[in-house]
Amino acid sequence: MSIQNDEKILNLKELINNKRAELANLQSKFIPKTSCILNIDGEGYNLNVSSQNFDYLLVKINALIASAKSLSINPETVIVSGYSLVDWYDDILAKKNTVEYREKKRELNEIEKKLDSLLSSDKQTELQIDAIAELLKV
Repeated sequence: MSIQNDEKILNLKELINNKRAELANLQSKFIPKTSCILNIDGEGYNLNVSSQNFDYLLVKINALIASAKSLSINPETVIVSGYSLVDWYDDILAKKNTVEYREKKRELNEIEKKLDSLLSSDKQTELQIDAIAELLKV
């Protein structure tokens, strides 16, 4: 019975590895173009505070970009809090992606930890021996 469970667990761990590969598409490091302090419509937003509503900010800045374009104004020339609308949009999107990356990575690590604890002791020993054997081949 535990062999069957071990196989299921190993299959689930493979799914976790596939999801980790998908995470490579998300940005893992935030390198801002702006000061990360956005003041708009009388409200202040700090992009370094992960509780910010990034979707709202993206919609707001995108609406301003669309409005500028419809008025034949280059959004690169519209300055808000010292930076262009385009720079703000890029930073908000990048910050949102890095926050999502961290959250998904944390979730996958927690799931993998739970799965590892469910493996039978024989299977855990086998995997450790395999890992050591792989290291010795290097």
